Amino acid sequence: MKLIKNMIYSTSYQILALILPLVTAPYVSRILEPKGIGIFSVTTAYATYFVLLGGLGITLYGNREIAYAFSDIRERSKLFFEINSLRAISTLASFLLFVVSIFFQAHYQNLFLLQGILIIATAFDISWFFMGMENFKVVVVRNTIIRMITVVLTFVLVRTAHDLWIYILLVVLSQLLSNLSLWPFLRKNIIFVSPKEWNILKHLKPIVWLFLPQIATQIYLSLNKNMLGALDGMTAAGYFNQSDTIIRVSFTLVSSFGAAFLPRLSTMHAQGKRQAVHDLTLKSLDLSYAISFLIIAGIMGVSHTFAPFFFGKQYNQVSNLMFIQAIMIIFVAIASVLGNQYLLSARRTKEFAISSLCGLVVNVFLNLLLIPQMGAMGAVISTVCTEIATTSYQLWVLRKTFSLREVFSGIWKYMVGGLAVFVPLYVLNNKMPISILNYFIQTMIAIMIYVVVLFILRAPVNTIVAPYIKKLIKK
Repeated sequence: MKLIKNMIYSTSYQILALILPLVTAPYVSRILEPKGIGIFSVTTAYATYFVLLGGLGITLYGNREIAYAFSDIRERSKLFFEINSLRAISTLASFLLFVVSIFFQAHYQNLFLLQGILIIATAFDISWFFMGMENFKVVVVRNTIIRMITVVLTFVLVRTAHDLWIYILLVVLSQLLSNLSLWPFLRKNIIFVSPKEWNILKHLKPIVWLFLPQIATQIYLSLNKNMLGALDGMTAAGYFNQSDTIIRVSFTLVSSFGAAFLPRLSTMHAQGKRQAVHDLTLKSLDLSYAISFLIIAGIMGVSHTFAPFFFGKQYNQVSNLMFIQAIMIIFVAIASVLGNQYLLSARRTKEFAISSLCGLVVNVFLNLLLIPQMGAMGAVISTVCTEIATTSYQLWVLRKTFSLREVFSGIWKYMVGGLAVFVPLYVLNNKMPISILNYFIQTMIAIMIYVVVLFILRAPVNTIVAPYIKKLIKK
């Protein structure tokens, strides 16, 4: 049950990282307009490069290493001081580079400087420690409170298109305060270890290997927006940003499992439980399939009305972008399990890094080819192909560990379930008036149809979920 709770907490935590732009999106989109949203996304994307440089690969690496030293307080304390000291040094260097680079920006220098607070916030991020300890609750609760306050302040303070700087300030300060709020809870989980015993440099090589896939992934995520802004204008970047926000919040429901499974799988690897790791990975795949195809069908079924309703009539173009981009969710789900969960927990960091680099190469090539011809839709197609390339490489390197038959066993049942949801949902969405209530009704109908179809087809996920449902009923 602890793993299930951590999955719930992990999902909540990842969603909260995106909740501000999603919850406030209908309001902010109308106030700031497509150009303002485009400026926000481009400046954020630029600062993100330096956030990643400052953070290195520490979030995933620290999570995994703390899990390996879960039962040894002295060892995990030593790990914390070593890893966090390395992050402090890298963040300082990254921030200085960022400040220097701002002077070469022709426009929006003040907005870029505000985004620099995100880099400072990185130095205080210790969520990786609590995730490695499988203590997701403390992270989620603090983030929830701060995010809710930020949402309220956004509606109160952001009133016109000229308030873009206020919106940026609220977003970056919420991240800084979220990170700072975790520090008081650290003292109960570590003891002091003299700096004389620290060996900071031993972590550099494995962290760099984890840094490569993270920076490759982040570069292609940010590059889409930067290249759109440069090749097709800020408005196109704004359209893509809104589609990307919805899709990434959606697949966070799937990929966030990785944060909960990673420490558990790492502990199993440390104990030599190879078969248990194999079985748990396949169960994670089934859970991911079950959720992914429901989300894909849901987005495709309502995208043509949801985008203009949610963001405003100026964002009609986002509908088609969402419809196509939803395809990437299933590939992100598979890569999350095989890469973020299995390869990382097995310390096969090199293969994980190469898979992300493959995706980056595909993304850059297709962006240059498609964006000048197709604009925002070109960026969407490029993004989908990038995820396909990343997943394909991971399947290839793990072919001796997981056969294709094992990986895709039963996936057709979830595809049938998704199709059974899409058709009636698309029809209902066209027939029913557009409103929040009707979207809720359509969602409930879609979930019921999906559950019934999976039950009739005896999908593998049924045997995974059933024991936990029985336990809840008994309680």
